[in-house]
Amino acid sequence: MWRMRLDSSTACLALEVRDPDLLLTSFYTLDTASLSLSHLDLPQTQAWWQGLEDAEHGLLYLHGYGNRQLGQHKGIAGYDEENKGKVWETAELAFYGIAKAGVLAYNPMQPEAPLQSLAPKTGMATGQSFTQQEAAEEVAHYSRTRYQDCLYPILYREGEAYFEQVRDFLREQLQVEPLQALEYAETETCLVISFYLEDTDGSLQNELAIFDLEGKLHQKVKIGSRLSGIGSDTFFIFKHNLYFILNKDILQVFRLLA
Repeated sequence: MWRMRLDSSTACLALEVRDPDLLLTSFYTLDTASLSLSHLDLPQTQAWWQGLEDAEHGLLYLHGYGNRQLGQHKGIAGYDEENKGKVWETAELAFYGIAKAGVLAYNPMQPEAPLQSLAPKTGMATGQSFTQQEAAEEVAHYSRTRYQDCLYPILYREGEAYFEQVRDFLREQLQVEPLQALEYAETETCLVISFYLEDTDGSLQNELAIFDLEGKLHQKVKIGSRLSGIGSDTFFIFKHNLYFILNKDILQVFRLLA
């Protein structure tokens, strides 16, 4: 499992799955209400050189590559989540983000030039343009509205005050010694913490723990092992459901206390 993106308008989860050994890439959509999984049918020779940027407005937005050696993104293609067909494509622009004004895109050959706004459903230019600072503010502002029902964890690194506080809580509750970083999210009923422990071979293992607000442990899962470093966004919460990737290849969903 390489990347997940939530379409807040349809409550569908877009998934990118890559196998670097076989050079295979697959894209899926998961209906978070029915938990039905659908596959986006693309030729494998084409799919490997595409990647998931985002999902919104009922579309998956995929990127291509300009410089494949450097991994430079170039090109945007919008695919319908329901019928899985390509709706629009632009070959010369690169995806920046989604704002109220539409899909914001830039020219990879002129990265300092103003960003353009594209209509989400058609890819046609709307005529609006934004400076880099304006684009960043527009995307951040729209994300707060877009993800109002979705909760992503906050990353705290070792040495930061909140890391120390949460580590002390885990020490007391679980008798563990978290290190390097942890991710924390709090709902009306639960505390969800993703943390790292040192394994016997010196690598890291990633564990996920769910507590109620009284500090009682309800679930603890090892979600990764033999890791060389930490990650981010190791889980997210959407409408009282907890989503996370187990061992890099299994999507699990837990229902949290409402």
